[in-house]
Amino acid sequence: MIFSHGTVITMNPLREIIEDGALVVSGDRIAAVGKTAELRSRYPDAEEVDVGGHIVMPGLIDTHVHLAQTMLRGVSEGKRLPDFSSWLFARIFPLQGSYSEADAAASARLGILEMLKSGTTGFVECLLAERYGFDGIAEVCVTSGIRAALGKVAMAVSPETRDELGWHHGMWQTRESSIQQTLDAHDRWEGAGDGRLQVWFGCRSAEPACDLTLYDEVSELARARDMGITVHLAELPADNDFARSLGFRSHVELAGGHGLLGPRTVLAHCTVADGDDHRLLASTGTSVSHNPANNASAAWGPAAVTDMLEAGVNVALGCDAAPSNANLDLLRDMRIACHSARQRAGTRLAIGPETVLEMATLNGARALGLGDSLGSLEPGKKADFITIDTDAPHLQPVWNPVATGVFAAQGQDVDTVVINGQTVMRNRVVLTMDEAAVLEDVGGRYRAVAARAGVSGLESEWPTV
Repeated sequence: MIFSHGTVITMNPLREIIEDGALVVSGDRIAAVGKTAELRSRYPDAEEVDVGGHIVMPGLIDTHVHLAQTMLRGVSEGKRLPDFSSWLFARIFPLQGSYSEADAAASARLGILEMLKSGTTGFVECLLAERYGFDGIAEVCVTSGIRAALGKVAMAVSPETRDELGWHHGMWQTRESSIQQTLDAHDRWEGAGDGRLQVWFGCRSAEPACDLTLYDEVSELARARDMGITVHLAELPADNDFARSLGFRSHVELAGGHGLLGPRTVLAHCTVADGDDHRLLASTGTSVSHNPANNASAAWGPAAVTDMLEAGVNVALGCDAAPSNANLDLLRDMRIACHSARQRAGTRLAIGPETVLEMATLNGARALGLGDSLGSLEPGKKADFITIDTDAPHLQPVWNPVATGVFAAQGQDVDTVVINGQTVMRNRVVLTMDEAAVLEDVGGRYRAVAARAGVSGLESEWPTV
């Protein structure tokens, strides 16, 4: 199949942009990239899809997602709670802890549908709890056609600590069961969906409530199986305070002391990481998932993204979760990443759209452990790409297709999504999911979850009549 007449942002080593360009897809791979006329002559019998007027770019990779929270979109903005701990223990945990497996699968379908429709072709899920039903969510990923690294929860919080903190029982499990269930899920699902699915350890944050020897055990198991690890780290000043109380210079150094750093680890946030941390992250090949929209909503950061990049850290992008960010639209969050970095530095020269697009594609692929096969449009790489239809007032004229993609495009402008050589969306119709059924399912569930959890204060402070 040949996708012809597009403006192709290749992200190849020369970062070439091909006008009137084309891609040839054979199986799950890109067979050729070049000018339309040349490739049509080389592949005269190939089925042709005309994407004239579209920007063609690698699929976006979201490196920090909470699928179960998609059904909780916006619940942070009713009665706003004063701090992160109150938000987590009094609102989010009770809601998520009251899910059935069917609720969690419905939330996952909604999140995956949203990601596909806004150009995300691969993602890292950070914390799939036991009660969500790992198999059901893995099956959603496989049938939808998306590429996913599913982080299954690994935790070590004692029952005494759980009850002292008011930790909802539905969001707690034993250390032994959480580790064993992750390994069992890895045995069942690793490589499913024609290689699209990975199973990772999704560790809870290294915090006072947790037995830190968990991370030594998990890191050893992950290395033995070449599994990925993802964990929230260095989010708030209290994280560094905790690390220092144990004799470490910082939360990042604590993570290194327990084996968490390395090329198969993705750390979420790192908003309080400093220059020494950045050098440690770079030297160990650890990836960081930068979540600019979520951080802004939560009044965290902004993270020192340009400093990390300058130090050689592989910084990718993530949308995080719908309760605070409200969107899983990585196109939108690329724009926010650029704006927040410039605002932090006090100059528009701090970062450009080219760097941000690298973060969402090449760096995301590297974070997934797939840097050799994803992230750019080159012969031999996996056929994961999207097209953006620029036939819209807010996208014209297109002086610079990279700037248009990063600053002007929105998720609703994505027309076509191809993953592993399969056309998953065309003309904005997702071919692998029943969109109406997904929306109807969620619409019949979300209020019931809140009622079951006994959580209120989720709606607007203004009167509803």
